[in-house]
Amino acid sequence: MPRLTKKTADKGRLSKQAQTKPRVRATRMSPEARRANLLQGLLHICAEKGLGEAYHSDVAAWAGVSVPTVFHYFPTKEEMVEVVIAEVSRFLIEDIVGPHSDETDNASDSVVHILMAFCDAIDDHPDYVRVWLEWSVAVRGTLWEEYLRFYENALRGVKRVLLRGLRDGSIDRGVNIDVACRVIVGAAHMIAQMRFAGSNREQILETVTSLVNTYLGDRK
Repeated sequence: MPRLTKKTADKGRLSKQAQTKPRVRATRMSPEARRANLLQGLLHICAEKGLGEAYHSDVAAWAGVSVPTVFHYFPTKEEMVEVVIAEVSRFLIEDIVGPHSDETDNASDSVVHILMAFCDAIDDHPDYVRVWLEWSVAVRGTLWEEYLRFYENALRGVKRVLLRGLRDGSIDRGVNIDVACRVIVGAAHMIAQMRFAGSNREQILETVTSLVNTYLGDRK
C-alpha cells in the first residue's frame, strides 16, 4: 500500500473541494435577455472560429450557463448559423444602411455616411463584420441564397438614396443607378480590407469620398 504523504493528502483534499464547490450560477435573465446574451456569444464564437464551427458547449462556456440551456434556445447547429446570419443582416440593414437611406442630405453625402458607418462598425462591432465577410464569400448552398437576400435588401436601401439624388439633381443623370448600387455595396469589402490591413479612418474617408463623388458625378 503506497505511503500517504502530506503532498498527496493535500492534493486529495483540494480535489475533493473542487468536486464539492458549487458551480457559479449565471446571472438571472428574462428569456428574451438570455436569448440575446447567448446570441452575442454565438456571434463572437462564429467570428473567431468560423460559421458553422460554433458548438453548444462553446456558447455555454462563454455565457456561463449549462449546455442544455443553449440547446433550449438553439436546438441545432443549423439553427445557430441561421440566427447568426439573420442578426448580422438585421444589424447591417437596420443600423448601418437604414438610418442614412432616408436622410435629406446631399445624396453623395448620404452614401458616404453609410459607408463610413460600416467602417466604424469594424471597430465598434467587429464580430458582425468578420462574420459578414465570411458569409459574403460562401458562394454555394443555403448560405449563399440567404446572402443574396441580404444583398438585395442592401441594394434597395442604397437605391432610395440615389433616386433621391436624381430627383433633386445632386447626382449626374447619366449614372446607371442599378450598377452604382452594386458598386457602393461592393465598396464595403474594400473598406473592410483597408481597415483590417491597418488603414486609419481618415485614409478610408478620403478614399470613400473620392470614389463616391467621382462615380456619382456629385453636384453640390
